[in-house]
Amino acid sequence: MGRPPKKLDPTAGVAELLGSKVRELRESRGWSQGVLAGKVFTSVARIAGVELATDPPNADLCQRLDETLEAKGALMELFPLLRRSQFEKWAEVFLDKQAQAVKIYEYSQSVPGLLQTPGYARAMLASGRIFNSDRDLDEVVQARLERQEILRRPTPPWMWVILAESALHFTIGGRQVMREQLEYLLEVATSDRVHIRVLPYEGTVPMALGGSLSLLVMPRGEQVAYVEGLRMGNLIEGEDATPYTVLYDHLHGNALGPDESADMIRKVLEEKYQ
Repeated sequence: MGRPPKKLDPTAGVAELLGSKVRELRESRGWSQGVLAGKVFTSVARIAGVELATDPPNADLCQRLDETLEAKGALMELFPLLRRSQFEKWAEVFLDKQAQAVKIYEYSQSVPGLLQTPGYARAMLASGRIFNSDRDLDEVVQARLERQEILRRPTPPWMWVILAESALHFTIGGRQVMREQLEYLLEVATSDRVHIRVLPYEGTVPMALGGSLSLLVMPRGEQVAYVEGLRMGNLIEGEDATPYTVLYDHLHGNALGPDESADMIRKVLEEKYQ
């Protein structure tokens, strides 16, 4: 006899609720996971991951499951909540790993959180409250600033930042906030462990548009990649992170050197924010 299926608590989270609904609908039809996998053009392992809430579906698979299982939209109604819960989950896991990393590589089209001034952080987080206004703004700003303590530890991680040129021109929080932010970038770039390079417009890599990329090297050498877009995030570990290291190398190759980058930051600061 086979092992009985693992029980899920549908109240534990959105992924668990969706997985339990998929299993319930599948079993009501007398289908095995293999039969359902064939009908929605995926693998048995993928169906198992959906039902166990370990590998929740993307929008396309969720739609196919909804139609094939005749869920009448019940699964797709859960998808926006699933996407939000997964974003928050992966972001939390990433931040935990970031605090342990020995090397941090960042590519961003805005100033990354670890290098944000209080004013810049507040402006960025305030704009995100259209999605989530549950927490007090002062609390989330303070939490972000406290994470910067990892750069002030006795032995801080090494950090390489590739900053898209557009980040220097987006006026986040007003001219005063941007002036303080660019001045801080010039200051922190003098640290032995923080390296900032600007990616000029002509060096843009299309694949990197529309999101940010973080790469971590953990104490035992494991690599972690975190890709983030608008309300979407994905954590990638192990060998699966390799393509993202190649992308980062491409961006790094197109970026200006440290001195040229500082000159560009200084020029934008003087011409636009003084």
